Amino acid sequence: MSLDRALNEILVEEGYVTRQELQEALVHRVDSHDSVVDALLRQGKISVAQKLKCVGLQTGIPFIDLKNIKIDSQAARLISQRLSDKLRAIILEAHTDYVVVALQNALDLKAIDEIADETGRRVEPVWATESDITDKISEVFGAFTDLEQILNSNVQLDDSIEIEPDTDESENIINIEEQTDSSPVIQFVNGLVVRAIRLRASDIHIQPLSKTVKIKFRIDGVIRDIMEIPKEIHRAVVSRIKVISGLDIAERRVPQDGRASLITSEGEYDFRVATYPSVNGEKITIRVLDKQGGIKPIRHIGMDQSALQRLLWAVDQSQGLILITGPTGSGKTTTLYGLLNHVNQGDRQIITVEDPAEYQIDGIVQANVNRAAGMTFAAGLKAILRADPDVILVGESRDPETAKTSIEAALTGHLVLTSLHANDSAAALTRLIEMGIEEFLVSASVTCSVAQRLLRCNCKECSEPYSPNPELLEKLNLPTNAEYKRGIGCPKCADTGYKGRMGIYEVMEMTNGIQKLLLSGAPAAEIRKFARQNGMLTMMDDAALKAQAGLTTVEEVARVIAAEDFES
Repeated sequence: MSLDRALNEILVEEGYVTRQELQEALVHRVDSHDSVVDALLRQGKISVAQKLKCVGLQTGIPFIDLKNIKIDSQAARLISQRLSDKLRAIILEAHTDYVVVALQNALDLKAIDEIADETGRRVEPVWATESDITDKISEVFGAFTDLEQILNSNVQLDDSIEIEPDTDESENIINIEEQTDSSPVIQFVNGLVVRAIRLRASDIHIQPLSKTVKIKFRIDGVIRDIMEIPKEIHRAVVSRIKVISGLDIAERRVPQDGRASLITSEGEYDFRVATYPSVNGEKITIRVLDKQGGIKPIRHIGMDQSALQRLLWAVDQSQGLILITGPTGSGKTTTLYGLLNHVNQGDRQIITVEDPAEYQIDGIVQANVNRAAGMTFAAGLKAILRADPDVILVGESRDPETAKTSIEAALTGHLVLTSLHANDSAAALTRLIEMGIEEFLVSASVTCSVAQRLLRCNCKECSEPYSPNPELLEKLNLPTNAEYKRGIGCPKCADTGYKGRMGIYEVMEMTNGIQKLLLSGAPAAEIRKFARQNGMLTMMDDAALKAQAGLTTVEEVARVIAAEDFES
């Protein structure tokens, strides 16, 4: 009997498939070179874990599900992270004369020999899925170089790092993959960056305290403590970050802003760096920007279809002002860039002024605010109007001059996109009026006002039905008979129950009725109520639908939506 045949029998014996499914997989396999087992995998009839469990029974080498196993990090570090990544292997146990190693291919004699040579011990292999091994490598190594290497190395850890900052105005591009033999400090900073990327962090915070330094990541909008590092290496770490972002390493008294592009095994990323001179030393904040995945198509941002159609109608017009509003960190940039991508078809001249340009888009002329040189939003916008634009993006309308110029541009044949700080779509309109813009100009220029927030998503791996607090459901005006879900916490979501974020939106189009209310001086609450009565989905409505669909929790809705919106 062939090994493949034996594996087929084991799959049936374990109850993973029936004999009929085996036959159907053989008949319907896409590639004639596929085994029946490969065909079953492609067709989703069995999982990789089920296959490897049966392979373990077939070969006498056990399969281990790593998801709920706590790895001995000291044992795992008997081989380098580089070797673990290369071989797709991780050490689970270390004994005097042997190690237990999880491999995606437990029959890979070459990999087994390499691990034996590295550890000086006999290897007992076990099967594990590649995805589980990858997760455990990330969990154990955390992409951090061992801090003991830094503290025990001969590298000077004070002000004496003698590297001149890059004075070229062009963007600094650092290839992390080519720096594996660099100093421990460089390796530590590289590891910190890679760890943040793997954990989907949007920001890295290096916060000096009186006796130690805390490193925190913002993940899914929430700050999490990651680790502490000795105060002795703080200046060395800060200096390295300043070097790669083109900042002055000698200047510690005033805030500085810099930027760099880093190439890692995870892809290419932009990093915005800001320093702040606190009493305990310089605080560093690094914004992580994914060059490839940071810009989503506007149709993929999770907006309700009816709201999306209203927004797309507005952005397809040749003129008008589109307002995107919400607090910092609510996803406004994602929406703005999604709209820019939508109109960037090569038949329009698109020019932006931003603070700063978070992503660079081919085919679009982008510029950064530079207040020291006199390049403010207002000055940049006036310059853009002399450059024959069709579409203008103003990163933020912060002052009356910028807002007024944006409206004038929208009234003179230009499509203008801008963001504004306001609580909701109606408040954005009245905010313009509060900035001194006449009501008739607002009603004539604005075509669409979008308000948004970000909610954390339930982890797909561990979400399950639950019964929310009845008082909270009543407060939010949510039905008690819906099936709500929440994540209970698992390794995939770092035991938080949440993984990823999604937007909630309200899209208000400028109708005749809203124009009349604006001209009559109606308050924002009255305008919003009128829009909802005429079919507008509010952010609370959108959040309620997503909670009832099991995409997020009722508690998360209450955390993000302002109390005054519960009744709206």
